[in-house]
Amino acid sequence: MNILGIDTSTNNCSVGIVINGKLVGRNAQIGRSMASEQLISLIDDLLKQSIPMSEIDAIAVSIGPGSYTGLRIGLSTAKGLAFARRLPVLPVPTMVVLESVARQTIDSDMVLMIKSHRDLAYHVYCQKENPLHIDSIDIGYDSFFDIRQRYQNQYLYISPSEISDPDFNVVETLFPEGDHVALLAHQHYQVLRSQSVPGLEPLYLSEFEVKKWKPKTESG
Repeated sequence: MNILGIDTSTNNCSVGIVINGKLVGRNAQIGRSMASEQLISLIDDLLKQSIPMSEIDAIAVSIGPGSYTGLRIGLSTAKGLAFARRLPVLPVPTMVVLESVARQTIDSDMVLMIKSHRDLAYHVYCQKENPLHIDSIDIGYDSFFDIRQRYQNQYLYISPSEISDPDFNVVETLFPEGDHVALLAHQHYQVLRSQSVPGLEPLYLSEFEVKKWKPKTESG
């Protein structure tokens, strides 16, 4: 199973390819508007370095939450590449991708945050011994103040955006990456394959509302 992974949920435009569960390459560019300007080039360069598009079996994409424009570009690109050969588009929750990246270096409970705008952020509490579930995640959407109050500043915060609020205890900057999208898609292929539906949309959350990530499946 050869999977192309795409993550455009943040300012880090990142792609990766996994062949039979093994990472064979990653390409990324950090900066504003990188998804609209560089995504196709990053994918093209990566394919030239690894395997041709004709040998890709599925395309995995970071589905959100995150940048409204970035998520749209990532999903649209994934659908466009998948259309000609009717490949499945596998939606991987961005919080799971971010946790996967963080677990490479962090061995403790933590709070993942993805900044929305102003002082608002999506957030998820991750336990060291209980990784996030790929198909069911409790995601909060609150102000920085409410996030600090909720977690009592007891945990390490992980964010792909610089958090300038001085009242946060510790904030480490890490980005979700396309290679982790592809790896997670390989690990959870059967679950994600059932969610590859024509009406697939990015995961957006309403203001100050907590929701559970429950994607649509082929059966409904």
